[in-house]
Amino acid sequence: MHKTGLLLRFTRIGEYLHVLLLIFPLVFLISPENLFSNKTIIIFLANLCLTAFGYMYNDLEDAEDDYHDLDKRKRNPISSGEITRNQSYLSNLLVLSAGLLMLAFISPLVFSLGVVFAFIGVFYSWKPLRLKSRPVLDLVSHVLFLGVLQFLITFTAFRPLALSIIPFLMIIIPFSMMNEIIHELIDFDVDKRTEINNTVQRFERFDASKIFMALSAIIITGLSIIIYTIPLRYKFINLSISLVVVMIAIFRMNARVSDIQRDMRVTRADAFLDS
Repeated sequence: MHKTGLLLRFTRIGEYLHVLLLIFPLVFLISPENLFSNKTIIIFLANLCLTAFGYMYNDLEDAEDDYHDLDKRKRNPISSGEITRNQSYLSNLLVLSAGLLMLAFISPLVFSLGVVFAFIGVFYSWKPLRLKSRPVLDLVSHVLFLGVLQFLITFTAFRPLALSIIPFLMIIIPFSMMNEIIHELIDFDVDKRTEINNTVQRFERFDASKIFMALSAIIITGLSIIIYTIPLRYKFINLSISLVVVMIAIFRMNARVSDIQRDMRVTRADAFLDS
């Protein structure tokens, strides 16, 4: 039981499982007849494995840096010494292999997208390159890894690529970008100490509210297009699901932004008093 719990903590599954569950309503939108098929389960599990690999590899590469932050040391089992680096490499290889093997059963295109998915996950964290420490490239790589490629793998498993993907990307790209900016704002002090020069570091912890408003407008536009083009017989259920998902996402994001802005005000007040 302890080992199972440790492995689940290493995958950080709680941070992305709720997002990956959206694969099921996505399949309902693009191919309703396949919602309860084996292919849908395989695509979901493959995305789960590849996403877990990206998070696990990130913790492996960040283990030394996370050791100097108490909260991150507790979260990262490599930093805390609960998992050795060799055990981490083995776990990463097993999870990655499982994900790619499942995609290989779907089609060569889907498998190729999975390989690209894995490479971007590596390059995002791999210290010699570390895209997450390069302004703008950190946002681009995050959007590709945790958003676009997950969607394309799912979409191409059921339908050929077409212009109909555009409104979906209008939702996925801004949402993923906002999530990355939020994470960089939350980790601002730690990233500064560990010399991770990402976009937020480059622009010195900016007020993201206006950017978020613009990105939210793009999301709403994409969602409106999807709802408008849904066949009438599916419109009610998809509209209901979409509204619930959007409301939850907005609530979570607003709460996190409010926390960040509060922390920024406290930091500025402390700096003013110290001066």
